[in-house]
Amino acid sequence: MSSHATDKGSAQLDPTVIADKYIREIKREIDRLDARIKVVGLIASDDKPSLSYARATQQKFDTIGISYDLRHIKRLDLESEIVSLNADPQIHGIFIYFPVFHNEQDNYLRNLVDYQKDIEAGSQYWTRKLYANDRLALNHGPDRKALLPCTPLAIIKILAEIGLYPDAVEHPLTGQTVTIFNRSEVIGRPLAVMLSNDGARVYSFDLNGPLLFRDAKPQEIDISRATALQESDIVITGVPSPQFSRVEQSEIRQGTVCLNFSSLPNFADDIEDHTDIFIPKVGPMTVAMCMRNTIRLYTNFHEV
Repeated sequence: MSSHATDKGSAQLDPTVIADKYIREIKREIDRLDARIKVVGLIASDDKPSLSYARATQQKFDTIGISYDLRHIKRLDLESEIVSLNADPQIHGIFIYFPVFHNEQDNYLRNLVDYQKDIEAGSQYWTRKLYANDRLALNHGPDRKALLPCTPLAIIKILAEIGLYPDAVEHPLTGQTVTIFNRSEVIGRPLAVMLSNDGARVYSFDLNGPLLFRDAKPQEIDISRATALQESDIVITGVPSPQFSRVEQSEIRQGTVCLNFSSLPNFADDIEDHTDIFIPKVGPMTVAMCMRNTIRLYTNFHEV
């Protein structure tokens, strides 16, 4: 049985409750800074759920005192808009709602954002630091911490909330095995790197097959989904496709921590009957971590 099993039975962890705790801390920091921080969100989609999420994000930012200017624009105007925002000293953060083109052009747009305004920390400046385990924003700024991508950071904070990150332990996930279904450069791969940096053995799956991450380094491995899931203490899914075969009770050990960050359900409906902790979404925590990154960008690069 997994080491996470408890006598309390299954529990569905509400990320909104965790997010509210971080948002209160961020609000106190904003009050301390007494600054007028301005963020621009860019959305080029008419998808109603995406628009609703964007408006909800705007409301959350505005509520804690960060001005959030949500701009609904045509996707072919995104490039010039990003260039303009990069050059505007009154703008402290830029947030883009992806996907836009659903191809490599999205990566181009992501890397077009000035790293000093990159709330999502998805540009190469920040990903290179992550893969090098460089914790500093600037080489000559020991008091300025690097940014981490919002959704992977949200997942780490949720795992910390359930006790998987004990205080003052250098590699808190040593001895833990994690399986992740998603190896995108935005979420899945950074998450695998972060968890392996913290000591975990991480099996990473995508359409191209599995990789094993140890100490942030990927290795080729020949392992089946079934074997990886049976070995895992934590299973994390993020596959935005209805064709993905949902993770069933029979595939995992009792007590396995299960977390889904996809907009679609990646676990069987009865998975809670077999787990101690099931997290079906991370959206509220992702928003909270975007707020956290906004403050870090401001104090690192914009605070006078």
